[in-house]
Amino acid sequence: MRCFIVLPCFNEEKNVKLLIHSIDHVLKNKIPYKIIAVNDGSRDLTCKVLKELSADYPIRVVEHYINMGLGAALRSGLLAATEEVFDDDVVITMDSDNTHDPKHILGMLAASKKADIVVGSRYVEGGAQLNVPSHRVVLSRFINTLVGKLFKLPVKDTTSGFRCFRAILLKRLCALLKGSIIDSKGFESSLELLFKAVHLGGFPVEIPILLDYGKKEGKSKLRIFSTILNYLVLLFKFRHLLQKSNSRNLC
Repeated sequence: MRCFIVLPCFNEEKNVKLLIHSIDHVLKNKIPYKIIAVNDGSRDLTCKVLKELSADYPIRVVEHYINMGLGAALRSGLLAATEEVFDDDVVITMDSDNTHDPKHILGMLAASKKADIVVGSRYVEGGAQLNVPSHRVVLSRFINTLVGKLFKLPVKDTTSGFRCFRAILLKRLCALLKGSIIDSKGFESSLELLFKAVHLGGFPVEIPILLDYGKKEGKSKLRIFSTILNYLVLLFKFRHLLQKSNSRNLC
């Protein structure tokens, strides 16, 4: 088994070096790993830092020459990973701003032996979040409550972007949907990916993580009102698709 780590990066020059050092410290001599870093049109020195790091660490840099959004960066990284993975490999997605601690990857790898999707969760026993702006806490709680009521997904933290996927599931998803593995542009893209992976039959579990915004350097990229709207559009879209699917099954 090998571990592929997809890092969407936008203006993360102050964060990504420390993160990659931490990933290597956790995984070196434990499991073969490769980082697929997607530079999503950064306007700082992110790309330069990544290319310098690739001389010493197993990093593949995927370049977006303009900023296309988190969804496009995740899509590019996941498609790049599926070009290289074997069925028994795993693919991790995580933020590149140091709010996700790489130490949790080892727990995800252990849990992936009995699940197709492992979600790093703030909302299960042992999970927590520190230094998170109040508006982000409220948004996350609101979306997770709404998703729970509408879709009954067996996941408490559906908006977490820190996840582990079995490669065989992602390969099936990419083969079925091709370039449409993620259509969303913003933060809602992680929820879209979870919807599609579970709808395809992926079995999810959650493990506790600590999300700490005190470790983040730089400004937040979340725009509260547009993000809420994007989440609501996504929820409406999937609610409509599930209703149509259920109607066909009843006929």
